[in-house]
Amino acid sequence: MSPTTLYLAKLMGAYSLFAAAWLMWRREAALGLVDRISNDPVFESMIGTLRLSVGLAIVLGHNRWGGVLEALVSLVGWIALMSGIATMFLPTGTLRRAIVWMRFREKLSLYALISSLLGAALFIGGVTA
Repeated sequence: MSPTTLYLAKLMGAYSLFAAAWLMWRREAALGLVDRISNDPVFESMIGTLRLSVGLAIVLGHNRWGGVLEALVSLVGWIALMSGIATMFLPTGTLRRAIVWMRFREKLSLYALISSLLGAALFIGGVTA
């Protein structure tokens, strides 16, 4: 396993675990941030730019699909890249409609659980490989 894969797995895993904890412990702040971002074209563009940058960095530096951990790291990179492109170039309000469609407010605990499971898998994979 490459050192890049292990580093990115630990980084993404730790970030996902912290994000999940933040979603649960600071629920109102998280919902307020999501509302603010999804209702402001400037914030929406900024988030798209950040997603694009992170996705490009991962895809250009780590586009490996040989093992489960490598594939998971690469998949997260491609998802970040595609969501960044979509957020930047789809019409304003698309992000807001996606959040409503996902029922983010009602299913916040589920999304936090998914984030924590993904984070745990990545972090443990990165530490134990």
